[in-house]
Amino acid sequence: MTLQPSGSSMEGSTISAVFSDLPSKPPRSKLEPHLELIRELRRKGQTYRGVARLFQERLGLSVAPSTLHSFVKVRAKHRKRTQFELPPAEVTAPQISAADRIAALKARPSNQPRKNSRFVFRENEPLTLTGRGGEQ
Repeated sequence: MTLQPSGSSMEGSTISAVFSDLPSKPPRSKLEPHLELIRELRRKGQTYRGVARLFQERLGLSVAPSTLHSFVKVRAKHRKRTQFELPPAEVTAPQISAADRIAALKARPSNQPRKNSRFVFRENEPLTLTGRGGEQ
């Protein structure tokens, strides 16, 4: 069988016939025939070490846990990882200086009620426990 250059007069159907006659490749891994068994054992919570031990005991197939992991990892469905992007900068907002923003934050009323403390702090005195929850 000889392949002719792409510029030849060979028909498209003839090309597909040539490729359809190619024999399929045999599995490259000794684990390939056991793919469903490995998948089912992993779904049931078996560790790679446990699967390797079962293969050795029941099938007489010696395989390292790292080999099982690599086998599963290569054949796993690849989950699409989303790209995290920052939203575009909004130019429509007016530019306010940092000092003005700080002043606006300080002027805003506090939303949380002040929690009464059981201790009262005075700079030159030790901490004292109050009976009224911070009021004196």
